[in-house]
Amino acid sequence: MNKSAPEIIEINSDNWINSNPLFLKELKGKVILLDFWAYSCINCLRTLPSLKEIWRKYKKENVVIIGIHTPEFMFEKDIENVKVAVSKHKIDYPVANDPEGINWHRYGNKYWPRAVLINPFGEIVMEHVGEAGYDTIEGKIIELIDPENKKQFIRINEEKRLYDPYISRETYAGSLRNSGIGSSKVCFESSCDVYIDPGKHTQDIIYLDGSWDQKKEYLTFNGDKGYIVFRFHAKEVNVVLSGVGIVEILLDNVSLTSNNSGKEVSFHNNKSYLKIDGPDVFNIVNIKRFETKELKIIPFKNMEIYAYTFG
Repeated sequence: MNKSAPEIIEINSDNWINSNPLFLKELKGKVILLDFWAYSCINCLRTLPSLKEIWRKYKKENVVIIGIHTPEFMFEKDIENVKVAVSKHKIDYPVANDPEGINWHRYGNKYWPRAVLINPFGEIVMEHVGEAGYDTIEGKIIELIDPENKKQFIRINEEKRLYDPYISRETYAGSLRNSGIGSSKVCFESSCDVYIDPGKHTQDIIYLDGSWDQKKEYLTFNGDKGYIVFRFHAKEVNVVLSGVGIVEILLDNVSLTSNNSGKEVSFHNNKSYLKIDGPDVFNIVNIKRFETKELKIIPFKNMEIYAYTFG
């Protein structure tokens, strides 16, 4: 027996984007897809092409998508930051920013992204965790809106991603979830925030050089000269950063090229750079096959780094 879907609660009108506040009780008779996501979550962003395609194809078939934006980091609570992300990623279905994660907990969530499919009677008929499998969700939607398959909808063709068992794990920079910094601190008088890079790096460990301060959610650079280096095994590297400025990016101590750079990297005078204008997740490295390499970021003062994610 299907269980009733909990109502969406405690999200005021200022925290809705692309829509007035929506309530499940007012959407009875429609198929509803709730997408729990966060805009700095790269796995969530990878689901957007499928979600936008489902919305485009079925919004006239009594299907409603509601993106329940649930922050992982403090900066994601700010509705203005969420609005920028919604515009950047061209999301035109309704999005509700749930800054305290109230609905996340009502639905028993533990992971980003998570999809919950609700039938026209207000019952949960499918739950899905992770970035793949949205073609299966679409199949269930078709069952609900066209059980006799009279319309013969053309299904989405979801990109299949390669997997490597040795791929680097998601790594957080803040003290709450960081397993340790590989560099040693050096103390000068009353200050002990200067790190020395040992030069030899273990995979999936953050190494610092220069003056850094570790907060609960992030590391921030306080000095005039320094860097952060991370040895990884992956095809793709994404980094959650904040601040306003330009950082230089090196891969194995060499500037990136058009053959290995992420989509947000730019080039000038044979050097590779990343322009940061507020908190976001940035696609920095994109190579053709899984490899073990070292990513070095040369920061500007007060730059914040939150996490590394891989693909």
